[in-house]
Amino acid sequence: MKGFFDGVRRHIGKMDAEHLREQYARLSDEAASLDTLFRTISIGIIVLDAQGVVVKSNPASKDLLGMEPADAMPSLGISPSRASKRELDVTYPEERTVEVQCVPTDTGALVYIRDVTAERERTEEELRAGATRAVRDLAAGVAHEIGNPLNALSLNLRLLERTNPGDEGVAECLRQVDRLAGIIHGFLQALRPSKPNLARGSVADPIKGCLATMRAQFEERRVGVALDITGPLPSVALDKAQMEQVFFNILKNSLEAVKDGGHIDITLSSDDDSVIATVRDDGQGMTPDQVAHLFEPYRTTKEHGTGLGLMISSRIVRDHGGTIAVESAPGEGTTFTVRLPRIERRIRALEG
Repeated sequence: MKGFFDGVRRHIGKMDAEHLREQYARLSDEAASLDTLFRTISIGIIVLDAQGVVVKSNPASKDLLGMEPADAMPSLGISPSRASKRELDVTYPEERTVEVQCVPTDTGALVYIRDVTAERERTEEELRAGATRAVRDLAAGVAHEIGNPLNALSLNLRLLERTNPGDEGVAECLRQVDRLAGIIHGFLQALRPSKPNLARGSVADPIKGCLATMRAQFEERRVGVALDITGPLPSVALDKAQMEQVFFNILKNSLEAVKDGGHIDITLSSDDDSVIATVRDDGQGMTPDQVAHLFEPYRTTKEHGTGLGLMISSRIVRDHGGTIAVESAPGEGTTFTVRLPRIERRIRALEG
């Protein structure tokens, strides 16, 4: 546009009225085009004067900030004379993360606002993937360095236990050795995940298998468990052994969260896309920070836990094409929800 004005200025003395009308029409069309772009672009743009007062803004800036830009400027803390860039969490009209960048100009400043929610989520997913790779590398080293000596130690302790029955020191050493062996086993599962051997089946089968296995533990703690199957369940493609591992980890967490005499409700249902297994307990619940990091390695609410059980469970459910989610609040219990695609949906997706 600057070139257009320079050309008009140089030749305006030679232009007749008709020529001036043509140039004005061109200018009007270009201005209308720029105004349309300004109003429809998805990036928020705010024009400030030298005092930081909003001179002009586009609709996207209001949508991204959740309020009129003039009302938002005091809380943004932007100085028009200084370049800046920051990220802000916006909760209205929906939760999102926006990047706010200020670029000073000769007459004030331009403020650009961009929705970076998806970028932040991708970054967090990459961090989780990196943490998983780190666990795998560590598992290989741990298994190699201490696996064999640990087996030898366990063997000799058991021999010592036979010659010294009732020795509490030997019994405690064996308990700690078994605990270390369990940690290594968890590391190895994270290191060498096996692909599920999928077959048509019901989600109810692995859950019933877990309940039978854990019956003595529930009875010892006087924890009531109710299984509610709402109507006939559609078939899913599952690896029964792997899904038993998933529900065992979930039920074990629920059992450890509830007090003696507590209760766990298991509900199986379905919708047009999925079969849904919901496990609710009336235990101590978790904080938002604990929920946010629940499926990450080394993140656990247990004194002696590693956080690998739920991480492995999450991976197994993803390998089945499903999702696992958790809702909780301190003192209000915890709800795990596992969704697996109905087998006809899974086949349709593969064919598509």
